[in-house]
This record gives sequence, C-alpha cells and structure tokens, in this order.
Amino acid sequence: MRTRTRIHPYVLPEISNRLAAYCGAKGLTESAAVEAALSAYLDGGERDNDLILRRLDRLTRDSARQRRDQEVLLEAFAMFVRHWFKYVPERSQAEDLAAQRLALKRFDEFVHWTSLALARGSRLASDVLKDEAPPEQPSPKVGQPPHGNPR
Repeated sequence: MRTRTRIHPYVLPEISNRLAAYCGAKGLTESAAVEAALSAYLDGGERDNDLILRRLDRLTRDSARQRRDQEVLLEAFAMFVRHWFKYVPERSQAEDLAAQRLALKRFDEFVHWTSLALARGSRLASDVLKDEAPPEQPSPKVGQPPHGNPR
C-alpha cells in the first residue's frame, strides 16, 4: 500500500526552474519541497486565526478602556450639572442678559484651557483613575484653571 498520492499540478516554467534551483541548493527532492510548501500554505489559516484572536482581544481591551473613560466623563459632567443647579440663583431679565455675556466669555476661556490641557496630554480619566502617572504639577491658585497658566 502506498503512503503518498501522486498529483500533477501545472506551474509556470519560471516557478519550476526556481523550485529545481532551490531543491538543488538545499539538497531536497522536489516532492519534499512541494509537500512542505503545501502543508505550510494549508495550515496558514490556523496561524492567521491566532493572530486575529490576539488582535480582537486587544481591540476588546481598548473598547473597555474607552467605555470606562466615557463613564468617568459622563459622571463628572453629571456632578457638574448637579452642583450648577444647586448654586445658580434665579435672575431677572436684565441680569439674564449680563449673565449670558459673561457665560460666553467664560465658555471661551473654558475652551482655551481645555485645548491647552489636551495639547499637553492631560486627561481627566487618567487623573481620576490613576492609570498613568501624570507629571507632577503644583496645585492651581484660586481663580486659575488646573493644568495651565493664565493667558
């Protein structure tokens, strides 16, 4: 009984020449080289699956980290809104116009300080969760936003 099956694939002449040169240099038979190449090609899917699973695991961890960071930001925003509602007094219509102007000015400052913090790499989630050791900075003075100097 035979342990091998004969196949008759057709290849380009240049591939046949390269196979003969490779086998001559390595001291292999053409059958052994073709068998090893076919085996590696057919088993390649298993190696690809391992690679895909590792990448999916990494994406899953990244997604969980992003979800956690988003939860921190949502909780911080909710806490801010609760405190804001708690301390903002009722205003008359005249006071409301002045307050709107002041709010626009303060919002512009907020955007400025936020962009500076992001440019420096400061992240609220990492500060809150202590994932990464942020660079040590002195405590901000009263009236100054954290993580920066006044404009």
